[in-house]
Amino acid sequence: MKEETVTVHEAVMDVVWVIIGNAVSAFAYSWIMVKLNIISGGVTASGMIMGKLTPLSVTFWTNAITVACLLAALIFLGVRTFMNSIVSSLAYMGWFTLAQALAPAHTLPVWLGLPIAGLGVGIGYYLCIAHHSSTAGLDVFALVINKHQPKFSVGLGLRLINLIVLGIGALSFGLKSFLLGLIFILIYTETLTLLQKRFGTAEG
Repeated sequence: MKEETVTVHEAVMDVVWVIIGNAVSAFAYSWIMVKLNIISGGVTASGMIMGKLTPLSVTFWTNAITVACLLAALIFLGVRTFMNSIVSSLAYMGWFTLAQALAPAHTLPVWLGLPIAGLGVGIGYYLCIAHHSSTAGLDVFALVINKHQPKFSVGLGLRLINLIVLGIGALSFGLKSFLLGLIFILIYTETLTLLQKRFGTAEG
């Protein structure tokens, strides 16, 4: 398949919005989800689950799954998405580290924090996906499915993938963690879907 031509302006705007999107997501995860100790699906939760099921560490599995996601992006989504996904991965690590260092002393109550985190992550994911990137996470597979089955939205794909991860994790982390994670997933994937329907993907 012929790779699309990307102008310098398009490439720069991709990077700018991907960095901004990861900032929003990283602070939402760090300041709310981590402090509330909620399992939310995705690569980190997958690594935690595999760490419990195998003798290998959570760090190993998290890194291995991230590499697998990046390879899938390169193979199935093209060079532009792959390169932007690398930027996304690095940006997230940087923003998350900063967010952890600046973490507020007080934790929001669950009833307030969970919706805010869901909205924040949904917006952050949208900014990445709308600018031809993934988060270098399980959204890669949702993007692949959407590419071949456009009626199957990225939000729905993410919801199903994360529910599978969350369901497996419930065996290890308990019902409360599962239910809170479920609410979070529903909020952020619905936010992502609504933004995609309203604004679509950046041209170019």
